[in-house]
Amino acid sequence: MKPLILAALILPAASLHALTIPSDGSDGNFHPTEDIEVDLSQAVTGVWDQNNAANIGKGVYDPEKWAIIFKYNSVTIPEGVTVTFKNHATRAPVVWLVQGNVNIAGTVNLNGQGGTTGPLALTPAEPGPGGFRGGPVGPAGAGPGLGIGASDQGNYQSSYGNPAILPLIGGSGGPAVSGGHGSGAAGGGAILIASAGNITANGQIWANAGPRSSGGVDARHGSGGAIKLIAESVSGSGTLSAHSTRNASTGRIRIETSSLSPVITMTPETVAVPPADPPILWPGEGAPTVRIVSVAGQSAPADPTAPLQSTSDVGITHNAAVQVVVETTNFPPSGIVQVRRAPKFGGTNSAAWTTLTHADGNFTHSTWTANIVFPGGYTALQARATVP
Repeated sequence: MKPLILAALILPAASLHALTIPSDGSDGNFHPTEDIEVDLSQAVTGVWDQNNAANIGKGVYDPEKWAIIFKYNSVTIPEGVTVTFKNHATRAPVVWLVQGNVNIAGTVNLNGQGGTTGPLALTPAEPGPGGFRGGPVGPAGAGPGLGIGASDQGNYQSSYGNPAILPLIGGSGGPAVSGGHGSGAAGGGAILIASAGNITANGQIWANAGPRSSGGVDARHGSGGAIKLIAESVSGSGTLSAHSTRNASTGRIRIETSSLSPVITMTPETVAVPPADPPILWPGEGAPTVRIVSVAGQSAPADPTAPLQSTSDVGITHNAAVQVVVETTNFPPSGIVQVRRAPKFGGTNSAAWTTLTHADGNFTHSTWTANIVFPGGYTALQARATVP
């Protein structure tokens, strides 16, 4: 019998090249040697790609991008070291743009807080940066996930947003329910790590939702956040996690790389996609936008914080119906624009969506209006625009 001969041509492995990451390294090296809380409130407000040498290590908050951006030379988080974050007033997500390599052997923690009981349940649970607060005893939680979904947690349509995680956004908070004894849990945060070198993840990156309180039998879970990694190589045997204690509220993970380690554990699971060069960090100039322009004739701040305590973005001194004006760009007039009114206290059913009427404009720019009655006390108002 003639032997079967197989010929094999062995080619040299394709060399990985550095991605073009827009980092000038002006935040220096991030090499903590012990547990550290990064205070995002110290970030200077400016443009994301500006040189930050005068504010080294504290990052830049760009309101247009709604993100806290750090431009590092390199990042090394040793085993046994945990990095946590104190939120900016806007609760914006975190972006690390790194000239060199990223080595995470320790833990990067952007988890949302869990629900609480007793007096603490009157204060909204704090999310990871980029996520949304849980509801104190009485109302629904905040965020695109409505704070309550088909399975009673912070989901909207299983996972909202898009697989590219553009824009970068974390998880929604869960609500407490009228008559319950615990507050809703907060959503997981969101982080983008983009490296011109390689990312090695032998530790953990967490963007998990907070759990409901053990005593809050009617309180709900938050939803998972978002983790996005961009590098030519992502290696290691660590863990990436953006989940909730309820599967319906799982967040998103996005890996843009030419080489992904098969032994990294990811929840939820995802597949790697090749990175663009330069990578796409932000939604394009023509991306649709929606924002609240005014309430009761008062201009809404361009960069609201919804403090819900001691002060407000807009003050209303009566309980009659007031006009809410919303602006859209790059959005069809045939679409649907809504605002959600969620009182800080008042029961889950008091949080409701109102559909606005198209008042003027076209695809490029339109205004929409509705008359809404606000109850006494603090109320969060958010807008959304959808195309059927």
